[in-house]
Amino acid sequence: MERYEHGGQVYDAAGKLGDWLDFSANINPLGLSEKILRTLTENLRGVVNYPDPNASELKRAISRRYDVPEKNLVVLNGAAEFFYLYLNSTRPKRVLIPVPSFSEYERAARAARCDVEYFITDAEKNFSLDMENPRADCVIIARPNNPTGNLISAEKILRLAEVSSVVVDESFIDFLDAESVRKFVSEKISVVQSLTKIFAIPGLRLGFAVVEKNLARRLNLSKDVWNVNFLAQKAGAAALSDEDFLQRTRAWLEVERKFFVDRLTNLRGVKVFPPTANFVLFRHEHAEKILAELRREKILLRSCANFTGLDKNYLRSAIRSREENLKLFNVLEKIL
Repeated sequence: MERYEHGGQVYDAAGKLGDWLDFSANINPLGLSEKILRTLTENLRGVVNYPDPNASELKRAISRRYDVPEKNLVVLNGAAEFFYLYLNSTRPKRVLIPVPSFSEYERAARAARCDVEYFITDAEKNFSLDMENPRADCVIIARPNNPTGNLISAEKILRLAEVSSVVVDESFIDFLDAESVRKFVSEKISVVQSLTKIFAIPGLRLGFAVVEKNLARRLNLSKDVWNVNFLAQKAGAAALSDEDFLQRTRAWLEVERKFFVDRLTNLRGVKVFPPTANFVLFRHEHAEKILAELRREKILLRSCANFTGLDKNYLRSAIRSREENLKLFNVLEKIL
């Protein structure tokens, strides 16, 4: 695998979308809400205009939904954009990344010419983050973490911020009934969130960051003025007003995650790490064989071989609909 390769590789060599059942990308299986679909349809002809450079409608929707001041917001072309923007603007000398975690943190830090160090968490302790005194200018932490699913406490974030700037990636927080750390944003704590996973719009690329107001001004001046396209702004504003969709998503996940983990745990030779979000990390000594056999059945899982701190025996699976999950387990049971 390429060092920074991600899940969701559903295109062939010619760039055409393949016929895959994709468990490698952690996208909401409820799909596009009717509100988003209607908004996209109604606004399609608007692409003849430039997007609003201030993203005013979208910012108002984010501010209302998450109870944050607009002056603290930076709207993003997907959450990943933030790491490049933040690190190139602030230029911390040393960046510490607890691993395993999302590879774009490292990629963005190296692109900004930062020194990168790892804090390697222990599988025997379910990858818990027991880091007390980081010797770094910046620590990047996901909450919940991808791929382990761990949810670091707000108290630990605050302790880390006493000695280092902390960037908290909460891209999966909306799948959980858990409190965000957005209310603790300060000169030392910044929070970034994707909207593409929860609302099933990864092709539109959409996210936002909540940061200290002076940093927000600085980052907004540093980014591409039209970084969020017209349809993404419209879809995001519509999605954030759809409380029913968010409630249905959480109700689905509460049921389906238990079903998924129970079935996975009962498979021969599988070690499951407790999940909190809509994906599950597990280990099997024949993971490469599992991947190959699943590909023959047009099913994709995420190999974790290129996650720092993991190896080829680790796999990550999204949790999808009951029908799709049953298809996966029917194949896995034959393989194992």
